[in-house]
Amino acid sequence: MKNVSNENSPKGISYKVVDVLVSNVLQRNGVNIEKAKNKLSDAEKQALKEMVEDLKSQVDEFVKQNTKE
Repeated sequence: MKNVSNENSPKGISYKVVDVLVSNVLQRNGVNIEKAKNKLSDAEKQALKEMVEDLKSQVDEFVKQNTKE
């Protein structure tokens, strides 16, 4: 799986953990990532990208709120 984390970002370590966890789950379930990528339509790929960005925003906001406390 391509590493999508940005190691220069302050949360780079968190993204690395997510990369490892997602890769592990996919491998345990026998998912071939390259084959799966080829089966997705452009609309599905765009929807996944939007979902990831939304989740990133939610996580960033959660972390921001918890660091204030």
